[in-house]
Amino acid sequence: MVLEFSAEVDGKSLKGIDMLRFDEHGKIEEFEVMVRPMSGLQALSAQMGAQLASAQAVLSGKSAAV
Repeated sequence: MVLEFSAEVDGKSLKGIDMLRFDEHGKIEEFEVMVRPMSGLQALSAQMGAQLASAQAVLSGKSAAV
């Protein structure tokens, strides 16, 4: 299955696709993401990193410095 998306992150426009492959039981076996242009990918990566750090801090009971 291929899902196409577009977004704007921190003022950077991006387009991408998610490619999913399923096993015989319908469970996700492989998940691949492709994003372009590079500036959009970099903005997305930075935003995701900040959100993951915040979530990790909440789960560990610490406050995140973002």
